[in-house]
This record gives sequence, structure tokens and C-alpha cells, in this order.
Amino acid sequence: MSSTPSRVIFAGGGTGGTVGPGIAIAERLLDLEPALKILFVCSDRAVDRRLLDPGGWSCCPTPACSPSAKPQAAFRFASGWVRTRRLVREILADPSRTRVVALGGFVAPPVVREAVHRGVPVDLLNLDRVAGRANQWIAKRAERILTAVPTELPGALPPTGMPLRRCVLPEGSAETCRLSLGLDPDRPTLLITGASQGARSIDQFLLHLLPRHSDWFDGWQILHLASEDSTALLEEEYSVSGIHAVVLPFLDRMGAAWGAADLAITRGGASSIAELTASRTPSIVLPYPWHEDNHQLRNATELEQAGAIVIRRDPAKGLAAITALESRLAILLRTPDARAKMKASFPTADDDAAAILARVILQPFEPSS
Repeated sequence: MSSTPSRVIFAGGGTGGTVGPGIAIAERLLDLEPALKILFVCSDRAVDRRLLDPGGWSCCPTPACSPSAKPQAAFRFASGWVRTRRLVREILADPSRTRVVALGGFVAPPVVREAVHRGVPVDLLNLDRVAGRANQWIAKRAERILTAVPTELPGALPPTGMPLRRCVLPEGSAETCRLSLGLDPDRPTLLITGASQGARSIDQFLLHLLPRHSDWFDGWQILHLASEDSTALLEEEYSVSGIHAVVLPFLDRMGAAWGAADLAITRGGASSIAELTASRTPSIVLPYPWHEDNHQLRNATELEQAGAIVIRRDPAKGLAAITALESRLAILLRTPDARAKMKASFPTADDDAAAILARVILQPFEPSS
């Protein structure tokens, strides 16, 4: 039987949707074992450091890349795989009492490959209802398959719910949250977020909508978490339209954003869905339009069926998608009763999934034969 770990290595990165849940579990691991050593093996993208640096988490950026069939990108993938394994080989020079937790995405597979080669046990944390190719690959090599949501991965343990960082959970009243973000404490607030990396298609939708229908937002204020290259344009357009808005390229304290919001427009990543559920925020969910497996759509479907959110196609899909989104937004901005009905339709809060997963990770387990 394996021993309780003294070091946990989280492998994943490139998006907030992989790193964020790892941080949530790491927070609870240190609650249980303050002396535990934790390291994040992540991507070299800026979004990973944006999430890891505020908490002072130790991290090792890697040159790992997404796989591709295009020759130049395929070469970068192969090179990144080899160099990432070399980095992990040094990290695992002493593999005793070490556990690897794979968070999915393109960073995790080379880390898992090296861990398995060195006999280090691996836990996979699956975060989406439709497991991606990386998770399908890792699942065949992991000792345990932990999952936040129901999954078709064979051998997975029962779903726990999504692990959430403490900073994404609302604290205090809506008025307190608004004040902390430079908003009017008494005005209804629309939150627009493209998740950790922003969403240009959502930003462009607002830039085209505001000159035509700024009157829709009378009495409202907006907190817009935008892509960096859209921030200045949006600030100018909100000012010209006479709408009080705070536009930011990134916000680590998402709990304040969800706590401030009466309505949200958001992506459908697993973490975004879990965060809006925890805050019970009526939302228009725009799943990322270019995923082949439509996993963001699957993430959001259950909440739409409950009446807590509405799903619309991303405006990048064309005029019909834009018209349908505009129509629903206009209705929800003008109809407090509709928003109240959505808010009341959210399911009851789950147990602290991050704490549940932390306890499982610390448990010794029988290695597979």
C-alpha cells in the first residue's frame, strides 16, 4: 500500500479552468497537512502565473504545447513534450512519498508519462462531463480517476462537485462586493466575463450593441472582464454611451464579481458554471463555439433544464445567434421577476468538493498491478 504523500505535484495549465481547481484543492490540502509540499507544473502562459502568483504557490512553467497535425505545430508539441519530461525528471529525482494530480489539458500528459515511468502514483481529476483527449489518455495510466462531474471514463470514483478556490466564493452582501470593485453599491449590476482569458467574440458583441441599444442599460452598471486588446475600446464605448462600467482584463477575486452581479453573460467552462451556481447568479451562458465535443454546452445543459440559466450560441456564429442573444438579454435586463425566478431555480449548494478531494488525495491506496 502506498504511503500518505509528503509532496503533491499538480500538473495542468494553459487555462484558468485547469489551474483554478488545482489551487482550490491545494488550499484544503494545507488545511489538513500544513507541512505538505505543493508544486504546480504548469504552462508558460501568463494566465497560469496570474492565478498562481497571488497565492504564492510554487510553480514550474514548462514548454508543453497543444498537439496539432500541422507540421510546425507538431514539431513544437514533440519538442515541448521532450523538454517537459526532462524538467519533470529533475523534479522527481527523489520520487518518494510524492503524488501527481493531473488536472487535464496539454501540460498533464508528459508529466504523467514521466511520473508513471518513475513509479509515482497519479490521480486524474476530471473536470468536464465530456472528457477531453488528454484525460482519456491519462485515465488509462492513473491509479485513481477523481471526477467533479458525472463522466463516462471507466473506473471513475463518484462525482464530488467542482472544487472552487476560496477567492471565487462571494463574501458579504452584494453592496459590499460592488463597493470593493468601484461600483455603485445600490445599482443592479451586469457581469460580463469571458473567463480567465477573456472572449473577443463577447467583447465585439457589446461593442456593436452599445451604440444601438444603450438605453437597454438605463439604471444598470456593468462589470466587464474583457480580453486585453478590447479593454480600452470597451472603456471608451461605455463612456460614450453614458453607462457606468468597470472594465478589467483580469480579476482574481471572482467571488466579489459574482457577489456583485444580478445577471451575468459568461462562458460555459466547468469552473464558470460551478462559480455561477455557488453564487446563484442568473446567467446567459455562451459556450465556446469551436470545441469539437461541445463540452461547455454539456456543462451548462442541466442548469438550463432547471431554469437557472439560459444558453445561447456565441455571437461569432452569425446574425441568427446575435439576434437570439440580444432578444434574451433585453428581456432579462427589463424583467426583475424573470431574474428572480432563475435565481430561485438553482440547486442547493453541494458540500465543499475541494475538501472532499483533498481528503481522498491524502489517503493511501493500493497501487494497480
